[in-house]
Amino acid sequence: MRYLALQTFEMHVERIKMRADMGGHSAPESVLRDVYDSSLANLGRAIREMDFIHVYDNSQFGAAPAVMLQAEKGEIIYRANQTPAWLTAALL
Repeated sequence: MRYLALQTFEMHVERIKMRADMGGHSAPESVLRDVYDSSLANLGRAIREMDFIHVYDNSQFGAAPAVMLQAEKGEIIYRANQTPAWLTAALL
């Protein structure tokens, strides 16, 4: 599994608006918030239960996503020195 997130929900909304302005799909902000919250709520479980997971922070627009964490069969094999708050919360 590959999991990408941004520093804030507002950054997600801005990226979605940019894609929609270029002809891509969009959704109401309330739906986006529900998806965002559910996704983060399930991230800790995914880290514990997936055979393999890479977690990325994609906050730097135009740059490659930064690897924040890698886990295999519930064991964290790599964790960045500085992890974003959303990932720290998922690991609690």
